[in-house]
Amino acid sequence: MHLSIVIPAYNEAQRIRATLAAYGKAVRDRDAELVIVVNGSHDDTEHILRTEFLPRLPALRIVVIPERVGKGGALMRGMAESRGDLVAFTDADGSTPPEALFDLVQHLHPPGAVIGSRWLPGSRVGRPQPLSRRLASRLFNLAVRLLFGFPLTDTQCGAKVLSRDVVDTVLPRLGATQWAFDVELLFHIRRAGFPIHEVPTVWNDVGGSKIRIARASGEMTLALLRLRMMHSPLRPLVHLWDRGPGRKLFQRRMERLRSVYRPPRSP
Repeated sequence: MHLSIVIPAYNEAQRIRATLAAYGKAVRDRDAELVIVVNGSHDDTEHILRTEFLPRLPALRIVVIPERVGKGGALMRGMAESRGDLVAFTDADGSTPPEALFDLVQHLHPPGAVIGSRWLPGSRVGRPQPLSRRLASRLFNLAVRLLFGFPLTDTQCGAKVLSRDVVDTVLPRLGATQWAFDVELLFHIRRAGFPIHEVPTVWNDVGGSKIRIARASGEMTLALLRLRMMHSPLRPLVHLWDRGPGRKLFQRRMERLRSVYRPPRSP
C-alpha cells in the first residue's frame, strides 16, 4: 500500500462527517487507507464512523482506544497500525483539505519527512486562528527554536508526511511527552539523521477546538523543558522528578500513553 492517512479523533461527532466525506472521496481511486483512531470519546464519533462511513468506504479502518490518550497516543497507535509506505497525519477538524495533504505527499522523497507550514511565504490561511492562539503559537515556536535549534516555522501544524523508514525508526523512541508530541517526533526524526522539509500549505481554522489555550500553553512549555532535559546532562534530574512530584503530572500520563503503543507488524 502506498499511503496511510492517520486521523486522531476525540469527541469529533460534530466535525468528523465533513472531514471523512472529503478524505473518503479523495482516496477513492488511490492506493491509500484512512486510519481513524478514536480515543477516549464519549460522544457518537465511533457510531458515526461505523454506521455512516464504514459500509461505503473500503479504505476506512477504525481503531478504538477506550481511554483518553491525547493526540500523541492516538498518532502513535495509528502509526503502529498503518500499512502504507508513506504515513500522513491530519486533524479530524478538516483544517487541512485533502489536496493540501496530497501536495505534501508529492514533496516527500523518501527517506524523510515533510511538514506543512502556515507561516512560510506561499502558505494560504483562509480563516486564521484567534489572535490569542496565534500569539501562543509564535511564542511556542520561539521556545522550540531556542531549546532545540529547529529551523522550522511551524512544528504544530497537523499536516505531516513520513516515509516508512522514519516511522519504523522513531516510533519505538516516542512517548516521553504528551503535550509536545510534534516536537518530540521531529526531534527524533532529526536525531536519527533523516531530513525534514517544510512546505507552505493550505489551512483553515475550524471552530470547536477543545484545547484550553492558557492551560495547554503551560503544559506544553513544561513538556518542552522536560524533553530538552531528558536529552542533556540534566537527565538524572528528570528521573528524580518523575519519581517524586512529577509522577502525577507527567509519569502517569506517559505510562498510559505508552500502554496503547503496539510495535509495527511484520511485513
